[in-house]
Amino acid sequence: MSRRRKFHLYLTVVTFCTGFLVATSFETTKLTRKERLNDQLFQQETQLNDRILSEKEQNRHLEKQLIDLQRQVGKVEEAMAQRKSEAAETLSQLEAARMLSGVVAVEGPGIVITMQDSQTAASSSDIANFIVHEQDVRLVVNELRAAGAEAISINGQRLVSNSSIRCVGPTIIVNGIKSAAPFVISAIGNPETMESALNLPGGVLHSLQDFVQIDLAKKDKLQLPAFVGDAKTKHS
Repeated sequence: MSRRRKFHLYLTVVTFCTGFLVATSFETTKLTRKERLNDQLFQQETQLNDRILSEKEQNRHLEKQLIDLQRQVGKVEEAMAQRKSEAAETLSQLEAARMLSGVVAVEGPGIVITMQDSQTAASSSDIANFIVHEQDVRLVVNELRAAGAEAISINGQRLVSNSSIRCVGPTIIVNGIKSAAPFVISAIGNPETMESALNLPGGVLHSLQDFVQIDLAKKDKLQLPAFVGDAKTKHS
């Protein structure tokens, strides 16, 4: 074999080996990079999983806090509703007390009873039997109260717990104010109940209608004034 052919053979072998080494090195480098990349991805995935687990744990903790807060809010709302209900009941009782005490003007359905002297009084031998007396007015007022009247006035004078009705000649004095017939008694309450109570057989109106003139009218809305005067003073 000539030197030239040997040289070419050696060159070919060297070139082949060099190419093989280069290819092997490239593949090795590629594989190393891939392994490094896989390691990085694995680390990132591990970190991400750890973070997800941590977030889940934190979410569970926050959910527990939220449930506890919702329970506390529920208790507060329940307490507020109870207090609101108690306040509303107290206010209702206060309004009822104000109405019964007569310190405020009131409005509502009710009835109006007008009592006048009998038209035959002037020609009667005993006029006193045919004119309206304070006891007649008092009978009507007491029957209205028994029938659930919430507020009563006589000729615009609001009755309170210590109001008195007394007669001076042909006039009647209520809360120290004198007025003459006709006597208009206004009462707020259930109109049907009060009317039925007054018209009971043998009741107030039946016992008076032969002596004095009485008219009764139901009203969808009445306005009664507040009591004017000193509620502590006994009107006698």
